[in-house]
Amino acid sequence: MISVCFRLDDPSPVGDKEVERNILDIFARRDIPLCVAAIPFARTDDGGAILLSRQNASHLVDASREGTIEIAQHGHSQIRRGTTDRGVPSEFFGVPFDEQSRLIAEGNAHLAALFGRRIKGFVPPWNTYDHSTLRALALAGFEFLSAGPEFIESDPLPVVPATCSLHNARQAVEGAWYFQALAPLVVVVFHPDDFHEFKLQPLPDDPRPLRACRNLKPCSDWIKDSAWIRTEALGSIAESVRNGTPLCNPNGLKLPDRVKALVPLILTRSGEWVTGPGIVWGAIRRHWLNGRGPAPPDH
Repeated sequence: MISVCFRLDDPSPVGDKEVERNILDIFARRDIPLCVAAIPFARTDDGGAILLSRQNASHLVDASREGTIEIAQHGHSQIRRGTTDRGVPSEFFGVPFDEQSRLIAEGNAHLAALFGRRIKGFVPPWNTYDHSTLRALALAGFEFLSAGPEFIESDPLPVVPATCSLHNARQAVEGAWYFQALAPLVVVVFHPDDFHEFKLQPLPDDPRPLRACRNLKPCSDWIKDSAWIRTEALGSIAESVRNGTPLCNPNGLKLPDRVKALVPLILTRSGEWVTGPGIVWGAIRRHWLNGRGPAPPDH
């Protein structure tokens, strides 16, 4: 069995509500868990603040109350406060601990009041953070962090990294079929501006939209209709990690690069003694079957 989680980043006070509603409706109709990483505040051109509110995010508030989505905190206001050592923008990396704590606490208090529940997950903008971020989150009572594929291991705060985007999700899931001995997990991250219908033009450095919202439905149908795929909430995965289930990125294992190259974009939840042999066995299966994956679901 392969587990798949979905994470929608960037709903904000100034986002495209129609695109967001369409996404939420598709996931709710197919009963697929969705983690929505919402930005608590937006900045105006004159430096003012717009708060995420019932008026500009009623669809998120309603979906959270109905239990069709889980809300995570997506930073504070997605302001670039610096860059990582690799030059990636960041709202938190390199920012002093006390300032990170203030930003996290301010956003957390606002989202908790708006949604009427404790916010358990944190997703840093641009998937960038540092050890101070992890320490501030743990002290603030968060239960997990989710960012990009490269992650900083943290104890006791579980980190559930993303593995792929929406455009290569099917390829990753089908590739994981050969490696089921590893209890594979695929974490798919996407954004409202991935869709052609998004009302705002992309910035010069942003990728162009890849698909129309209507094309999300066939993907969700395939996920739900495939008996070998299980959809799970991101928070549930984090809870299992907190309870002792290992979570590993195969790229970090000491294996030949040509073997690791055969592994799809997955995380593994198998025990250490299973993971290495499981990767080798999956690679053999993939080669022996000559790329023939699972049969399509019956309709």
